[in-house]
Amino acid sequence: MSEPEETATILVADDSTFIRTLVSSIIKKMGYNPVMALDGDDCIEYIKTHPIDLLLLDMNMPGKTGIEVLSYIRDHQFTIPVIIISGSSDVEMAVESLRLGAYDFLIKPVNPERLKVTVKNALSTFGLRQNLKLFSEAINQNPLSIVITDSDGFIKYVNKAFTSISGYSEQEAIGRTMNVLKSEEHSTSYYKKLWATITSGNIWHGELKNKKKNGEFFLEQATISPIKGHNSKIAHFIWIKQDITEYKNKQAELALSELRFHDMANLLPQTIFEVDLQGRITYTNRMGFETFGYTKEELQKGVQALMLFAPEDREKAGLHMKLRLAEIPFDNHEYTGLKKDGTTFPILAYTSRIIQNEQLVGIRGIVLDISERKQAEEKLQQLNKTLEQRVEERTKDLAISQQQILQQEKLASIGQLAAGIAHEINNPLNFIKLNFATQQENITDLLSILQEYRAFTKKIDTKSPFSTELQKIRQIEQDLDLDTLLVDIPQIFVESQGGFERMTTIINSMRNFAYKHAINQKAFFDINKGIRDTLIIARNEYRYCADIETDLGDLPLVQCNPEQINQVFLNLIINASHAIASQMKTSNGKIKIHTWKESSTIFCSISDDGPGISPEVQEHIFDPFFTTKKPGKGTGLGLSISYDIIVLKHQGTLQVHCPSEGGTTFTITLPLMINKE
Repeated sequence: MSEPEETATILVADDSTFIRTLVSSIIKKMGYNPVMALDGDDCIEYIKTHPIDLLLLDMNMPGKTGIEVLSYIRDHQFTIPVIIISGSSDVEMAVESLRLGAYDFLIKPVNPERLKVTVKNALSTFGLRQNLKLFSEAINQNPLSIVITDSDGFIKYVNKAFTSISGYSEQEAIGRTMNVLKSEEHSTSYYKKLWATITSGNIWHGELKNKKKNGEFFLEQATISPIKGHNSKIAHFIWIKQDITEYKNKQAELALSELRFHDMANLLPQTIFEVDLQGRITYTNRMGFETFGYTKEELQKGVQALMLFAPEDREKAGLHMKLRLAEIPFDNHEYTGLKKDGTTFPILAYTSRIIQNEQLVGIRGIVLDISERKQAEEKLQQLNKTLEQRVEERTKDLAISQQQILQQEKLASIGQLAAGIAHEINNPLNFIKLNFATQQENITDLLSILQEYRAFTKKIDTKSPFSTELQKIRQIEQDLDLDTLLVDIPQIFVESQGGFERMTTIINSMRNFAYKHAINQKAFFDINKGIRDTLIIARNEYRYCADIETDLGDLPLVQCNPEQINQVFLNLIINASHAIASQMKTSNGKIKIHTWKESSTIFCSISDDGPGISPEVQEHIFDPFFTTKKPGKGTGLGLSISYDIIVLKHQGTLQVHCPSEGGTTFTITLPLMINKE
């Protein structure tokens, strides 16, 4: 189908630059899109590679002539309207071009108005032809059988579906009446009523049992509509028919299948039932009648499904029916059933929705009598009572074992840090010893100068010459660099004091970290202080591989077990250090620790720029004894115990996040106050 006229692309093929330019100008002023070809070969190449809506073709061109281009278009089935523009008025040439499919033949020089009218008409006519072809093809390709007859019933048109279904070719069908399909399976009155309906101007709907060319019968759902002519009289009838043979066969198979379903359902030892949207039982199998005691006659009169439940369960059963119809899942399928004679018994009822023709029509289900199961459960309950004490004892043993594992993990971590702590304490001790040794030497030197001063003073008292002694004292002062010595002595004391303070800080942090509350004891604790103490304890783990960056917010005291929380901080900081160290980088990585408060929740994030954790490993990092470290390098309990401490013992959360750019962030949340169960 051509493009709308206002956007039509028109190819001007002429070897004359003047003609091409003139015609293109006219085309452009008409609102179309002109393109140009220099000769016949150029024209064919453009047609092959570009879509166009109209061709203005010169008859005499170098290379391929206009006739040859027309022949190419026809032979290759291009649907392009062509207007010939020729400098010759040769009638035979005009006739030949029209025979080859040209729309019109214009003589140069072309009148602009004549050209405009011809172009518009060509585009319009071609559009109509394309539409007609499209509509004709749509009818011909329609999967429904379509037949057009005249008012007397003689066939004028059939589509492919008709020939495929009936077995008659188009040539065999056209000119014959619709009696060609008549099967004689319908009464004469049936056909008379059909024709009376359509000849009176009405549409007929119904089923026809027809006969194919090979004698095979088939069923069709038909709609026959009259078509009126210009005089308002019926000129034709259009028959639109659908082969429903397979559908009818499937209906018969479905009826047979339903019969088989009912027979099989009656063999089952459980109750099968169906309920409509009003809650009435529409079907039950043999076991349903036997179990609940109702008759088929009572069922036909109408029995509400809720009447099969004990009164105390009817509200629950009614709610569950509504939930099932709304496709909302529910868990409890156990009820107390009620027989017609008033006997109650325990049942399980499982249901599903009934969908017919894409419409919800009711509920289908199965009922299980669980009286025997209930009796077995009572026996199991008796057995459970004798086992409860043993389970309780075993639970206590497991709790003790768990705490032992926790303590062992903590001790293992502290043992791992022992060498580092000793190293930390040894450094300040060394420089304190050196400073005091230096101080001792300085004091000795000062004493020697003091003795010289005293001796010199005595000589002054005796009024003896002392120029030599003064010179000697000045030499001693110069040799000892007395001014520097007087500056060093206070600084040495300051450095020594700093060493003592460092030792005190480490010892205090170790003491705070090792302080032991009872397992379930909770105290108000400064989270930021716990982080600082832990960083001092763990310094030897990260000092050679990572720099610490802290952003500790202003936090209130948190109710927790301090030693357990410190254990979590220690595990996460050591893990971050090991992750960074595993990269074997030449420069230190970074561990960032950030704390903040939101509402009644405390947050702490510990991030590293290590290699991160793969999604597969993340799924198991909190599992007991899971580790990616080499044998002997980790117990696999650190993160498991941390999760237990934060989530189970402190009602918080412990989450891990590994961004795409690398690194790992563990985020801890803790409530300010722990709810007591």
